[in-house]
Amino acid sequence: MEGAMSKSRIDVLTRQFTAGAGLADGDAAGASQSLDFCPKAMYKAIVHDNEELRNRILDFLSNDPIYKPNFYLSLMDFRELTLQRVKKFVGQKYFSVRDYLRDPRKFMAALECLSFCDYSMAIKSGVHFTLCGGTICKLGTQKHHDQYLPRLDTLDLTGSFSMTELGHGSNVMGIETTAVYDHARREFIINTPNDEASKFWIGGTGQHGKVTTVFAQLTVNGKWEGPHVFLVRIRDDNLNVMPNIRIKDNGPKMGLNGVDNGQVWFDNVHVPYDAMLDAYASIDESGTYRSPIPSVSQRFGTMVGGLTTGRVLIGQGGVDALKIGLTVAIRYACQRPQFGNKLIMSYLTHQARLLPALANTYALQFAMGHLKSVFERQRPQDAKLIHVLSSGLKAAATWSRVEGLQNARECCGGMGVLAANRIGPLLNDMNVDVTFEGDNTVMMQQVARALVEDKKLVAQPPAAPGNVSLTSGVTAEKLVRLLQYREQGLAYQIGSQMAAAAARAGSKVEAEKAAGAVFDSNLDLVVKLGWANVERFCLENFLQTIPQVDASLRPALQHLALLYGMTRVERDTAFFLASGVLGAPCLEALRGAIHRNYAVLSANNGKLALKLCDGFGIPEALMWAPIAKDWRAIGTSL
Repeated sequence: MEGAMSKSRIDVLTRQFTAGAGLADGDAAGASQSLDFCPKAMYKAIVHDNEELRNRILDFLSNDPIYKPNFYLSLMDFRELTLQRVKKFVGQKYFSVRDYLRDPRKFMAALECLSFCDYSMAIKSGVHFTLCGGTICKLGTQKHHDQYLPRLDTLDLTGSFSMTELGHGSNVMGIETTAVYDHARREFIINTPNDEASKFWIGGTGQHGKVTTVFAQLTVNGKWEGPHVFLVRIRDDNLNVMPNIRIKDNGPKMGLNGVDNGQVWFDNVHVPYDAMLDAYASIDESGTYRSPIPSVSQRFGTMVGGLTTGRVLIGQGGVDALKIGLTVAIRYACQRPQFGNKLIMSYLTHQARLLPALANTYALQFAMGHLKSVFERQRPQDAKLIHVLSSGLKAAATWSRVEGLQNARECCGGMGVLAANRIGPLLNDMNVDVTFEGDNTVMMQQVARALVEDKKLVAQPPAAPGNVSLTSGVTAEKLVRLLQYREQGLAYQIGSQMAAAAARAGSKVEAEKAAGAVFDSNLDLVVKLGWANVERFCLENFLQTIPQVDASLRPALQHLALLYGMTRVERDTAFFLASGVLGAPCLEALRGAIHRNYAVLSANNGKLALKLCDGFGIPEALMWAPIAKDWRAIGTSL
């Protein structure tokens, strides 16, 4: 990710950012009042872009009865409802699949809104527009755009994305589906050579898909050219399966059952010359393969580059789910008494499960906004940065969603299990997000690999950060320095071992193998390094964002930024103790500062925490969980 801030920049941004300095417990209510703000202003600050479009879509989803929840449907009825919901949404013409290239922020904004209503609808739309439509936009040429995009825009032609195979998930380069070019007939022959090569978990193919973008290993004139993408009709316009194609429904899942996943086999299916998406590779009139990208590996990187938009949407979906789940849990906690008249939000254990997640959600929201801004620039020199940012934030956001929603569920007790209260269905529907659009563990490895390959980071061990004693006060500046040191220390620990192993090897090939073996033997630290990079970036980005928002919002955001930074350090006390940077007194001071931060957020019956939830801007009509309204009325509202 982007480099650490300079010391002077840190000094400016963190001046007077001190955690609970001199704050007595009785002062929490007054401190909370001093951080007051307008939730509508907060929403404008965090919404990223296209506010008017988002508001129109959310208003539409709030008021049309087809989008009201129904948890009593069968599998097939839910799939049909999901399809009809998508059709009605598409009919409003809020955006076009062509916006994937011409206005990516608008494209993503429209699709993001669907997660606030139903995740099955969001994913079915995402597969159709982002994975299928976006692939055609990016890898296809004008002939493909003219033939397919108008019908995708109306859902007349339902699309899917056939990359994953039964035997190949993360290893896309190793897929076994083949595409052999027959120059005499000007056709490609798509084939599934064995069951492990069947396309598996393909969203939108079980029932409704008519066309799919197939990733297959291309061979031209007997020479392998690597994975390429082909448009293949799998059903006709009447939904009859096409000849030489076999489709099996994957059946019920633990969640996301509005999406019809399927398994697909191709038995020497002949597709026309124009079926290959040829923006970066083509076959000329003489039957010769041509590409401006010389190597198979480089072409492969281009072919899968379109996954970035989906990765951004999945990461943002994780953040948006946290907004929903935390709003439900925090509202409930701030009105539900236990053991007399004591609200459950007043218990420290409750605060410790919900409030760090609230700070994390804001940090991730601002980080996703930064990623979208970089992505929108579409500068070639940003390609590596975008890949690393999107990989790390997707993993962090979705893993944080798992933890945050589970804590929210538990904090609601039995009420969190009730489907009508939203958290349970979100946990089930979204559980897949940690492994699709890139397995999170693999994503963090890719973040870490970029760091250990940075010669500056691995040349020498980082100097211990100065003036980070927390007994004299916990400041944002100290927290940034600590997170920077952790990232640099882990990068050096892994990278220096890799460099030493490579130096002992003989040839270049042997050196690469030796370095790779060291990387693999340290995968536990590799994932920690990925986390260290993401969390350092999120804190720095949070601090950089605060001066850009309205002055009335800054005190509350400063308070949250401190909580985010403090809890990131607290979660990895083992590293800081082992490295000798922090001792037991510092960690006890950190714990006290965190508790005082909680006290401010939860004071006055949780007024500040509630307002921060209101700042997410979720319409009340979509905030339909009964316990988010009046838990006492739940028996009359179901």
